[in-house]
Amino acid sequence: MKISGTISGRYGRAVLGLTLGLALSACVTVNIYFPAAAAKKLADKVVEQVYQAEAKGPAAVAPGNSAAPTVSAPARSSGGPLSMLSSPWHLAGYVLNLGFSTVSGQASAAANLDASSPGVVEAKARLEDFVPQMRPYLESGAVGFTAAGLVAIHDLNAVPLAQRAQVSALVSTNNTLLQNLYQQIANANGHPEWEAQIQEAFAQAWINKAPPGRWFQNSAGQWQQK
Repeated sequence: MKISGTISGRYGRAVLGLTLGLALSACVTVNIYFPAAAAKKLADKVVEQVYQAEAKGPAAVAPGNSAAPTVSAPARSSGGPLSMLSSPWHLAGYVLNLGFSTVSGQASAAANLDASSPGVVEAKARLEDFVPQMRPYLESGAVGFTAAGLVAIHDLNAVPLAQRAQVSALVSTNNTLLQNLYQQIANANGHPEWEAQIQEAFAQAWINKAPPGRWFQNSAGQWQQK
């Protein structure tokens, strides 16, 4: 009986160790892929709102709209989940469930993009306040959107000589605001490395949602009129 108990104990510890290893490996090696569909949906929504602000002028911001959401801290239990585990098999099951819940939670988060952070809200508001200044030059064809989701000079001949320096400065400011928006969205979702992909999603949205007559660059860098 003593020998049998020893073998059982060794076997249990081996299985427990293997289970813990697999669970931890699942948590560490999970890959979060860029949610392209969610990025497109977000870009379409934001671009539509910016174009509306361009047409109507600076949007009024209601008090408290930029406030960060309040998150309540979860209540603490006296013992914790590990105190309820009465055997190595219960512990193994708990760790496996924890590992797979982590993977599932991360994958679910990657399916959507958050645009409600204070940084994103402020970046979007600054862009909406600025774009009415760009409207005359976008409508005249002096300025258009590039394939990289930025704006560029298309035809300076459409601008009076005395205003050309001002238009160049407006283009530079507009691009700074655009790049800040893309960066803030990436940062708000915990993946700064997604900035280029988010910018790509917005680049297509600026063109797709643009009013008729606007100018844009295709992927080859050629100017076209919508």
